[in-house]
Parts: sequence; structure tokens; C-alpha cells
Amino acid sequence: MEWQQLNGYVWLQPQTRLDSHGGLFLKEQLLHIPIEPHKIWVMNMASVDFMDSSGLGAVVTAVKFARSKGCRLLICRPSATARLIFEITQLDRVFEIIENIEEIFSSSEELLSA
Repeated sequence: MEWQQLNGYVWLQPQTRLDSHGGLFLKEQLLHIPIEPHKIWVMNMASVDFMDSSGLGAVVTAVKFARSKGCRLLICRPSATARLIFEITQLDRVFEIIENIEEIFSSSEELLSA
């Protein structure tokens, strides 16, 4: 997973495979993100072409970690694979999922206050 700060957001880019290895790497990288409460983190999942239970657990951990630090994590552009897994596990009802990046910029004031 790679991350960067851009336009006031923390952008996360997980690996294409979120399995036990990719999930562990995701969890380790979370510890390197500077914590600023009320910051919005955006995880772009468009390129995730495989995700198993370990990878799903890592995404859940990322959401919980962000929330525990006073931040919000949005799942952006989930691939068909990721979306199917979120729907099967009903986590699509728990995660904040945004279909396109433009929604983030057009509603940034709403996102910050929610």
C-alpha cells in the first residue's frame, strides 16, 4: 500500500492483492500515516483484483484505526471484486463507499461535517 497527502486528504492505494501478505502490509503502513484528527482518508480500491478474508480484515482494521484517531476513511471506486465481497459480507452498509473521486471534492464540506 502506498499513501500520500494531497489537497488536504490522505490518499491510500492498497496493493492489487489484499491477501494475508497485502493485508499485513496495509496494517503496517497505517502506522506511518501522521494522525491529524478530522482528516479524511480516501482508500482507492479500483486496482484491487483479489481480496480474501485477511485483506478484508485489514480494510476493517483501517476503518477502525482511522475512526479511533478521529479521522474518516472513505472507500473510493471499489473494483468489482472488492464490491462483491463488501456486498456478500454486508460491509457495504458499514463502510462509506464513494464511486468516483470527484464526489469527494464536490462535497468536501459535507464530508468534513458528517
